[in-house]
Formats: sequence, C-alpha cells, structure tokens
Amino acid sequence: MKKGKKRLFIFGLLLVVLLVVGFSLGLAGKKEQEEELPRVGAKAPNFQLTDLAGQVVELKEIYQKNQLTMVNFWATWCPPCRREIPEFVRFYRDYREQGLEILAVNTWEDSSLEQLRAFVAAAEMEFPVLQDVKDQTADKYWVRAVPTTVFIDQNGRILEIYMGALTYGQLQTRLERYLP
Repeated sequence: MKKGKKRLFIFGLLLVVLLVVGFSLGLAGKKEQEEELPRVGAKAPNFQLTDLAGQVVELKEIYQKNQLTMVNFWATWCPPCRREIPEFVRFYRDYREQGLEILAVNTWEDSSLEQLRAFVAAAEMEFPVLQDVKDQTADKYWVRAVPTTVFIDQNGRILEIYMGALTYGQLQTRLERYLP
C-alpha cells in the first residue's frame, strides 16, 4: 500500500511539474509571438527577396530611400489581386516621383518564373515584383489572405496593414495621410 501511494504521489508531483513547465513555455512562446507580430507603429520586419531578374531586394534599403513604401502580398490566381493591380500600376506611375515605392511580393504561387514574368509584363507592373517562394515573408508578416498591403514610412515603421483590394481613390487617401 505504501508503494502505491508513493507512486501516486510521485506521478502527481511529476504531472504538476510538467504542467507548470508547459504553461511557462507556452507563455514565453506567446510573448515572443506577440513581439514578432507586425502591427501599426512597430518596426516592419526586414526581408530579402529575389526579383524577377534574379536581383536581391532588401526592404530596409527600399524604405530608407522613399517617403512611403507599400509592400503588397499578392498571387496571380487571386481575383481581388487581379482587380487591384491596374490601380497600383496607375498609382505608381502618378506618384513614384514623390517618393512612393511599391514592392509586390508574390506569395502562395505555383506559377513558373516564366509564367510569372508573362503575367507581370501583361499587367504592365513597373514596380519591383519579388518572389516569396517559400512563403517565409508572408509568414513573417502574418499574411492570412491576399491581397494584403503594408504601408511603411521612411523609418521602417508600419503605418497601416490593409487586407483586401485597394482602389486608386483609397490609395490616394492614404498617400495624403502618410506623405509629409
């Protein structure tokens, strides 16, 4: 009987220790997750992605040179993305001289590089189109739907995260709000 109670006590103690350790690790993981979560006012997570010409583009280098940088997560198969692209093209042509840069991050894509290049050429996308082949950047930004656009100031601070397609008028409103 003593052996049975002793085993039960040890089992109970071990269970309590495991629960305390597991709970502590869970809280630590949650805290780290919250710190990494991109949000308005936070520093934009930096990334390096390859453009369609094979050149590496780093976000930090881009936003430091521009008044406003828009990072747009999109895919060729996405109907709202397809509707939004002509708006972005027109907006870019009208405002790039005022310090606007758009980085179109192609993610969740299964098109070949040639197919992607053909799509970009047909859409007349003049801004940098970057490939997030392993979806690591989309994961870093917690992208849950495309299109998602992140507005970043010259200091690398996130001004807004917008999920959904944007129109030219909505883009102009944000430009007036975010550009000095």
